Amino acid sequence: MKIFRRKLFYFISFLSFSFSPASAQLAFGVKGGLNMCETSIKDVPQNTFGDLFDIGRHEGFFIGPILKIPLPMPHLGIDVAACYDLRRTKINGKDIDQQSIVVPANLRFDVSVLGTLGIYFATGPQLSFAVGNEDYTWTDTQQMRNTFRMQASSFAFNVGCGIRSANLEVGAVYQIPIGRTADVISLSNTVERIFEVRSATTNTWQMVFSVYF
Repeated sequence: MKIFRRKLFYFISFLSFSFSPASAQLAFGVKGGLNMCETSIKDVPQNTFGDLFDIGRHEGFFIGPILKIPLPMPHLGIDVAACYDLRRTKINGKDIDQQSIVVPANLRFDVSVLGTLGIYFATGPQLSFAVGNEDYTWTDTQQMRNTFRMQASSFAFNVGCGIRSANLEVGAVYQIPIGRTADVISLSNTVERIFEVRSATTNTWQMVFSVYF
């Protein structure tokens, strides 16, 4: 919990110092969309115990408030959001809900094309904080007891673009994980000292919709 609070404090401090006091015309709104994810699991260490993990592509959604802040330089701005994020997947038949609060902060470049219509490019870091159930356990066909354990916090980098009007934005974002998203711990039911620890990472495409008031 102390590490969680420290990371959150540093992240908010970074955002605060990034905002210029000369900024005007702040825009508040609601951001939401769809997650299209792919989770990969890497063996650490590599051995022959346990079976392969059957993981398909999975989906989810996110929603929350967003704040857009123009900078005193032409075409540049910052947007910051705080969203509830749900990603549902299935590993070897076990349903897993990855729930988190995500805080993305993006540097934006906006260009007007026709009146209020325009395009934008955005990139920046994202912090995620796990909420709800962090552990999911099941037994596979080789009598290995597996636990999918989400990290209490994780870090990613977002790259995206889209189109905008006066009050509406529609875009796509690719989310690149920095470090692992979760651990998968496997313990033999028959020989308890033999176990595996696998790291899991999740790459995500997002369809993003934002409405400003």
